[in-house]
Amino acid sequence: MADADLSLVPREAVLSLAAALGEGRRIEQLSVPQQGLWLLQLQEPVRRDHWFLGEVPVGQACVALHDVQRGVARGGAILLHADRELAVAAAVCDAVARAGWPGADEVERLRAAGAATRRESDCARAGILASTRVDFSELGQEDQ
Repeated sequence: MADADLSLVPREAVLSLAAALGEGRRIEQLSVPQQGLWLLQLQEPVRRDHWFLGEVPVGQACVALHDVQRGVARGGAILLHADRELAVAAAVCDAVARAGWPGADEVERLRAAGAATRRESDCARAGILASTRVDFSELGQEDQ
């Protein structure tokens, strides 16, 4: 979920970190960065039939960072945002984090901030869900 966690922090924070991490390094696009919609397919659990839930916005990128002293680091990102620039920035951050190059701690700090945002959102959703629970066990027993 590291890509997803990076997409939950402010966009400018990821872009500026990626710009700093890419400074003095050559960034090679291993595939053409893309943004658009993916058709989300699910499988029904009983009969195993496939069906399409709908389209989700996606940005994706795959890069290689070339550093004169450290060599090559590869990284990639798939985000649930149709934002090509953010996907490339997240891929650069991923490459540095995977290689353990200087700046990896900053990437992890941003990922941790995004993970905290996700946990807060999950707790809020769980609270809303809990408030909508209905107990049907006593229905029909009013006259007894």
